[in-house]
Amino acid sequence: MNENETLLAKLISTAGEMYMSLGIKSVSMDEIAQKMGVSKKTVYTLVGNKEELITLVLEADACEDLHVMEANHRSAKDAIDEFLLNSRYFIRQMRKISPATMRDLQKYYPGIFLEKMKAHHDEFQNSIMSNLDRGMEEGLYRDDLDSELVANFYVGMMLMVIDTKLFPAQDRLLADIIKELSVYHFHGITNQFGRDRVELYLKQEALE
Repeated sequence: MNENETLLAKLISTAGEMYMSLGIKSVSMDEIAQKMGVSKKTVYTLVGNKEELITLVLEADACEDLHVMEANHRSAKDAIDEFLLNSRYFIRQMRKISPATMRDLQKYYPGIFLEKMKAHHDEFQNSIMSNLDRGMEEGLYRDDLDSELVANFYVGMMLMVIDTKLFPAQDRLLADIIKELSVYHFHGITNQFGRDRVELYLKQEALE
């Protein structure tokens, strides 16, 4: 990795941390440069504008999500364990994000929001479909599930709760809403054997 690539990676990481904790609108390129310990001119040799930087941050986040889901798929004991691992990851990620971040992204950068959510949707849906097929094969999920349709339901609901225009959370934290959605999903797809397994795993580690 050359110097510019190293600086760009640091820029994406620094901007991502600031956007997630402070919101997007209130964070200027000057403040990001200051946090990095470089000049604003240096930042603009790496990205053309704030919109490009936001896009790179969201792409990096999506890559990290995919990496974690793939690792969870490999390490999980079964489909229920895999889904719980993924749910805990997303709940913890959402707890790190300021409510202002999602509002700013949808209000001031709607094009970027829609484009990146659509791209992430396909990978996420494939992961859910794979999990549903795995759970049916393992005898933990109902054997009459249409995995493609149910995956569409779940991902659609996930996107709906993230979109504050469609689902105003008001005083409810997004992480808490995703937790409830995960529980709701489990009740719809598991058979009795699977429900017993869910209860066992949740006793070992709560969905937090």
